[in-house]
Amino acid sequence: MSLITVNDANTFHYTWLQRCACNIIRYGCTSRPRHIAIVMDGNRRFAREHNFERARGHSLGADKLFDVCQWCYDLGINEMSVYAFSLENLKRSQDEVDTLMNIARVKLNEIEKSLEKIHEQQMCIRIIGNLDLLPDDIRKSSYRLMKETDHYNNFILNVCLYYTSRNEITNTIKDLAQGCKRDLIHIDDIDDDLIMQSLIVSTSQTGHLPDIFLRTSGELRLSDFMLLQCRFSMWIFADVYWPAFNIWQLYWMILQYEIKSKTLMTVQNQCKNILKQTQTEDEQKNERIKTFLHWLEHKRIERLKE
Repeated sequence: MSLITVNDANTFHYTWLQRCACNIIRYGCTSRPRHIAIVMDGNRRFAREHNFERARGHSLGADKLFDVCQWCYDLGINEMSVYAFSLENLKRSQDEVDTLMNIARVKLNEIEKSLEKIHEQQMCIRIIGNLDLLPDDIRKSSYRLMKETDHYNNFILNVCLYYTSRNEITNTIKDLAQGCKRDLIHIDDIDDDLIMQSLIVSTSQTGHLPDIFLRTSGELRLSDFMLLQCRFSMWIFADVYWPAFNIWQLYWMILQYEIKSKTLMTVQNQCKNILKQTQTEDEQKNERIKTFLHWLEHKRIERLKE
């Protein structure tokens, strides 16, 4: 059964072989990823290949997301960040934009009906991006879900709507400037580490940046998704459309990460050590940063209510 069961279409049942493989990976891998970022690409082409309406391709892609949430949860992966709607998608026809928003509307409403299960699983749902552009009803649904689940950290799903990395970085700079103006932080507090912590997808309860960046459909592009957060990630470009992505492909990804994680972690730790050499322990500074980040997360949620 899916972590979020919104309809019968996304109810997933493991075969005994899949369950066996899941247990081997979960309990046998020494370097299991904690956070996966996904560009869910290929919904339209999948629909075209199968002679479906374009809207059905997007709907099947949304259902696939919930299955993958369940697979990751069962593997012990704590966080997923998914590219649901880019600011660049506004260049598409108004009919397709409306279709995507209608699918988001339906799924969010159905997720709200599954809150009992979400509370049981202690799952945090975060809607991320330029949320001022969201239709009012979707913004209100997003606010309710985030308020209901923002204290959980058992599994975190970051859904990026009206998002690009450039826009996120721009807004982060504005947030840091506002933090200085409010005297929450000092300008000397701003460094590479604080900028990374202030990025929207970096302020979740786990604090883990993505270990794996996955893009489906075979396209070899980053599409302006989490560019700073994924600089140490293992990048995988899967030659499969998102609605056709299956559990064995996820298992293969995890095993690839197990093989390459030592090299990835070595590079990441070397960069962290270089930064630490320029940092000093300052309890007052640490307290200011903690207060600022708490204010920042609260502000981002409350902004949905406006």
